Amino acid sequence: MVLKIILWCVLGVLLLISVISYFKKRSFVRLFDGGNVIVTGLRGRGKDLAFCLVVNSRKRDYISNIQYSSPKKRYKRFPLDLKVWELSGNTYTDMITGEIKTYCYPYPDGLDYYISDAGIYFPSQYQAELCKKYKSAPMFQALSRHLGDCNVHCNVQNMPRLWDKIREQSDIYLRMDKCKFIGRTKFCFVRAYSYSTEESCVKAVVPPRFGIGKVGKEARYNFEIAHGKIKKFSFFARLPYVYDSRRFKKLLENNLIDYEE
Repeated sequence: MVLKIILWCVLGVLLLISVISYFKKRSFVRLFDGGNVIVTGLRGRGKDLAFCLVVNSRKRDYISNIQYSSPKKRYKRFPLDLKVWELSGNTYTDMITGEIKTYCYPYPDGLDYYISDAGIYFPSQYQAELCKKYKSAPMFQALSRHLGDCNVHCNVQNMPRLWDKIREQSDIYLRMDKCKFIGRTKFCFVRAYSYSTEESCVKAVVPPRFGIGKVGKEARYNFEIAHGKIKKFSFFARLPYVYDSRRFKKLLENNLIDYEE
């Protein structure tokens, strides 16, 4: 009898954890519906895992430099081609003068971008060169909703390593704090924080416990004035697809020519 009670209690706890994780994960995925997201975090904290979870939860076609979903699924990956961001050479000058070069967006509408290690493509230490050679790229991000009804999501290990022209186009900053797999299974525990301001994300600000009642509300209000809105996400999830974690090795071996998984 005691054993049955223990088993039922264990099952109840597992069910409660599953339900909480389901809703937490759903809220996490919905962050990517709200605009451009930059995901940051140290090595092994789940930056690509975050993209993998989002892609397979949304079940939509997407554009990426990494395969985050099984090719057998109905939704598929379109290979990333950053030449699309050149906008046929159009810049702000052309927009002002009206001397526009014909440009046709090559992807279908509604396909979000998921760019892994975006700092490799847009390194902030070459800001002057990027501003000179690729001045259409920030304009593409600004017009992404007009051109392809899409958002641009990037991940980078260290936020300041990414070109500021890309960072300033972001709406949400997401810091992956922990990603721990349970044994050799595909199940893992994920902890992350979303930020409304880049500065708080870079500083890895963690909100304290505010308490309840009027005092708690006032403390939260003052905290958000100083640091913006911060939300914590802690949940268990199953890795939906084992993505290639050594993607750039194969890209370099193939002269940056995309390959089939």
